[in-house]
Amino acid sequence: MSRLLLADIGGTYARFTFASGKAVGPIWSTEVGAHHDVGKAIAAFLETDAHRAGIDGALFAAAGPVQGGQCRLTNAAWIIDEEEIAGTFAIPWVRVVNDLEAVAAGLADLPPAQTRPIGAGAAIPGAPMAIIAPGTGLGMACLFPGPGGRCVLPSEGGHAGVAGIDEHSDAVIGFLRRRFGRVSAERVLSGPGLSNLHQAIVSLQGGRSSVRSPSEITAGALDRSSPACLAVIDMFCALLGAVAGDTALTFGARGGVFIGGGIVPRFVEHLSRSAFRQWFEAKGRLGAYAARIPTRVILHPNPAFFGLISLAEGLRGPRRSVQPA
Repeated sequence: MSRLLLADIGGTYARFTFASGKAVGPIWSTEVGAHHDVGKAIAAFLETDAHRAGIDGALFAAAGPVQGGQCRLTNAAWIIDEEEIAGTFAIPWVRVVNDLEAVAAGLADLPPAQTRPIGAGAAIPGAPMAIIAPGTGLGMACLFPGPGGRCVLPSEGGHAGVAGIDEHSDAVIGFLRRRFGRVSAERVLSGPGLSNLHQAIVSLQGGRSSVRSPSEITAGALDRSSPACLAVIDMFCALLGAVAGDTALTFGARGGVFIGGGIVPRFVEHLSRSAFRQWFEAKGRLGAYAARIPTRVILHPNPAFFGLISLAEGLRGPRRSVQPA
C-alpha cells in the first residue's frame, strides 16, 4: 500500500499528513508565516515522522491558481512547485491542485453529520455540487459527474465583482469601491472582508473606524457588545447568501451548495437565523429554482483531505505535458 504525503495549504495555515489507502494519519498544522517557504514547512513536518518510512508520492492542495505544476499562494508569499519539492525530498511524484478543487472533490464523501443544513431544499442525486469558502480569501469550485466519474471545475469566482442587494449594501459597496477601485466578492466575504465591511459600516454611520480584526468583529457580534460588529456579521451573512445563490445558478448546483472555510463555522447558528437563505433564494424569475437547492455549512475541520484521497488515484504519477496539435 502506497504512502502519500498530503498537504492543505491556505493563506494562513498549512496542514500536513500521511495517508495510506483511505486512512489518514495525524494532521500536523503550522502557520504559513512561521516558515520562509514551503520546503522549510515540509522539512519541519517530516521531523515529526516517527516511522521515517519512504514517501511514494505527494499531493498538495494550495490556495491559489495552479498552472504548469506551480502555485503562487494568493494571500501568502509561498510558491508551491512540484518539481522543486520532488527533487528536494526525493519524492517520486508530486502534484499540486487548487485547494477548493480538493475540497470539491470530496463533497460527496463528507459525512452528513459533519455538515449543518441551512434552510430547506433537497439535493438531486448526481447533480453538480458547489463549494464557496470564505477564509483568508474566498474560494469556489464545483463537483459534477463526468463520463469517467467525478470531475472538478476549479474557479477563481471569488475575484468576480460583487453587487449590493439593497440600498444599505449598495452604499457599503460604493464606499469600498472608492477605496479599492473595484470590489470583488473576496473584498467582503473573507477575513479581511470583515474588516473592510466594519470600516465601511462605521464610516457611513458617521463614526471613526478603528481597525478591527476578524476575530474581534466576530466576538463583538456574538456577545452583542458591539452593534457595529453585529451589523457587519449580518451584512456578511446576507451577502454570502446572495453570492452563494449566484454560484448555484452559475453551476446549476442542484446537488447543493456547501459553505466551507474557517470563518462561517464560528457563527453557524447566527447564519441560520440571518438573511442568508432569504438572499440565496432572491433570484427573481429563478427564485423557485434556487429555493429547491439545499445549502450546508461544512463543520469538518479538514475537508480537503477527503478530496485529496479521492483525487490521488487519478493524479498519481508525473505530470503529463500537453503537446500542441
